[in-house]
Amino acid sequence: MKKQNLIYSLVCPFTNETHYVGRTTQGMLRPMRHLNESHSEKIKEWVSNLKELNHSPTIKILEYVESKEELDLKERQWIQHFLDNGSTLLNSMLVTPRMIKNNIDILLNKEDDEIDTIKKLAKFVKMRRRSLKLTQAQFADKIGIALTVIRKIEQGKTNVSFESLLQILKMFDCSIGVVKMKND
Repeated sequence: MKKQNLIYSLVCPFTNETHYVGRTTQGMLRPMRHLNESHSEKIKEWVSNLKELNHSPTIKILEYVESKEELDLKERQWIQHFLDNGSTLLNSMLVTPRMIKNNIDILLNKEDDEIDTIKKLAKFVKMRRRSLKLTQAQFADKIGIALTVIRKIEQGKTNVSFESLLQILKMFDCSIGVVKMKND
């Protein structure tokens, strides 16, 4: 078996939660690259935040894979394993639409109807984070988004990326769904 083909994970050094699953044919070269120059903006931001605290993600080898052809399947299996166990992964291909379980408009007061969507989202995030009794820093760490981004979201001063929105909603047991529109 070639030790170069492997599935690996990046793990938070504080919570021991897995936040990324990857595959490589280059042994430890690719996993180590995430610590300095990741291809993913989300991982770069997460690693940068950890570095500010003099830490970095832990790299764990999940499985050595016999052939290159098996790598994609094994990676998907590991990703599904961590998703099934409640992990918040930063893998960019994990944008999986679902239905919104908790309607934001219902959770907010009706007088907020005239407030634009960004302000509604800001109020929703702040309200739900507080209901979980989490500080902004704790919340940011838990979902793997930079503290500065959380602050800007709660102040309504930024547009949030779809991936970040999915992470935030997942934390609140909400998700986004895509509904097929019927042509009348």
